[in-house]
Amino acid sequence: MNTRPTHERDCSAPEQAERGAILVVVLVLIFAVTLALLAYLYLNKNNTLIASNLAIQNAAQEATDVGLQDAAAWLNTQPNWPEVMAAGNSSALAPYFLLSMPANGYATAPVTSSTPIQAPSDPSFWSNCAGTSCHQLTKPVTFASQSFQVEYVIFPSGGMSTQLGGNEQSQTGGGNGSIQSRYYVVFVHAQRSNSGGLGVTVQAVIRKVISG
Repeated sequence: MNTRPTHERDCSAPEQAERGAILVVVLVLIFAVTLALLAYLYLNKNNTLIASNLAIQNAAQEATDVGLQDAAAWLNTQPNWPEVMAAGNSSALAPYFLLSMPANGYATAPVTSSTPIQAPSDPSFWSNCAGTSCHQLTKPVTFASQSFQVEYVIFPSGGMSTQLGGNEQSQTGGGNGSIQSRYYVVFVHAQRSNSGGLGVTVQAVIRKVISG
C-alpha cells in the first residue's frame, strides 16, 4: 500500500500581508480625518474672528454718525463762513476746521478748485491729531456694547462745483432777504476706545446756511 506524503499549505505570509495593507489604509484614514478636523477648527476660528471684526466695523460706522452730527452743528454755529474767518490764519479755527491739508497724514498740496481734499494716508494720523489737526469728541460713543473714540476735521469743499461755481449757492428770498449756503468736506474717524480692532473713516459733505 502506497502512501502519499501530505503537504500542509503555509497561509501565514498572505494573511500577514493583508493585515499590513489594512493597517496602512486605517492609518491613512485616521490621518485624513485628523487633517479635516484641524482644518475645520482653523476655519471656524477664522470665521468667528472675521464676524467679530465685521461687527466692530459696523458699530464704528454707526458711531461716525455722531461725529458727523457734531461737525454739522459746530459749522452752523459759526457767525461767518469758516474760510473767511480763517483767511488771515489757516489754523484759526483748528482743530475743527482747516483751510489746507496738514503735512502730517495728508497730502501737502494746498486746496484749490482742481485739488480735491484727500483722506488721511497715514494710519497713525488719527492717533496724534486731537487738539491740533482734528477735533475729538469729549465723551466716547457707545454702539452695540462697544465704546468708540470719535474725531473729525472739516475742510472747504475744494473741487466741488455747484450752481454758481466754487462752493457757494445763493437764493434770493421774497422780502425775507437772501439765503446763502456753502458746502464743506468732513472726515470722521471712529476707533475703539482701547485702540483695539479696526478703525473706520468716512467722508461726507455738510452744508452751512447763512440768511441775509
